[in-house]
Formats: sequence, structure tokens, C-alpha cells
Amino acid sequence: MLARALITALSAGSATRLPQPRAILTGATGPLSGQMPGDFTLPAGRSGVILFDGVCNFCNRWVSFVLDNDPDGLFAFASLQSDAGRELLAQCGRDASDLSTFVVIDGEGFHTQSSAALRVAATLEKPALNAVAAVGKPVPTPFRDAVYRVVANNRYNILGKDQSGGLESCKLRADANLVAERFLG
Repeated sequence: MLARALITALSAGSATRLPQPRAILTGATGPLSGQMPGDFTLPAGRSGVILFDGVCNFCNRWVSFVLDNDPDGLFAFASLQSDAGRELLAQCGRDASDLSTFVVIDGEGFHTQSSAALRVAATLEKPALNAVAAVGKPVPTPFRDAVYRVVANNRYNILGKDQSGGLESCKLRADANLVAERFLG
């Protein structure tokens, strides 16, 4: 019922305004997508860079999942807390201390929240993930992002937070050569 009313209001051009995603996502700052500066280039041989919360165990498990499903090395990675991650966030026009969402940077620009997740699923050469991306993309972004925000705002409650102060836990599971090749800064 609520979904139908929301769709009707949006399609009718109603004066009802939805809150901006950054207002709902705890701690979000800056634009949620956009172009990278003209002088930005992706790392050689990579289709994209994934910026993730390096102390979030849920996020680290997700990065390990991507590593396991990306044998061709389409993605490079940087934790949001690293110097490389903070620099890339700033290039996206986002606050360098913003840990509210992971970010995917590819040839078309930068993407956050559910759009970032769907871009990763579409890029990996795995039919099941490609199908998830194809099914998820037509779902209106506000609905997809609402689900993303529920997970993002509770991510430390799901699998905890690494408080060791050491390397990101996903790096600990990866071979040293893979870390050197795939992780920035």
C-alpha cells in the first residue's frame, strides 16, 4: 500500500519530496555518483576500483567474496581508511573520512550504495551475479538504496568490527602477492 502511494506520488510529479539518500544514510557526505576528474585513470589492467570500510568484518567478507569471484583481476581495492582510499574519495567529491558507503570507480565515474553493488555484480564474469545485476537494475534506486542503507547502517552489528588495528581482515585471507597486486596503498 505504501509502495503504491509512493510510486503514484513520484509518477504524478507530486509536491511530496523524498529525503535525499545522504540524509538517510548515517554519516553520508557528498554526491552519491558522478564523474571522476579528467586526469583520473584506473590502475592498469583494471575495470574498476572498490573502496570499502577496512575495519568492517561484513565489508571485508564481501571483498573476499569479490576476490574469490574475480580471478582475472578486474577490480583493485582500497580501504576507505587508507591514504589511497581517502585520496580517491576526495577525487569523487566526497568527504575523505566518509565510511557510510562503499564506492565503485569505473570507466563511467563513481557509484555508491546499491548502484555500486550492482555494477560489481554486472562486471564479474559469473552468470549468477550477472543475473542478479540484470534483475536488480530495473528496481527503482530509492527502493534498492533503502535496503542497502539498512545493511550499511547495521554492518558492524552483522559481523562485527575489526579492532585489532592491523591489516584489513580480508587481506589476511589473501595471498601476499594478490594483496600487492590488487590493493592500492
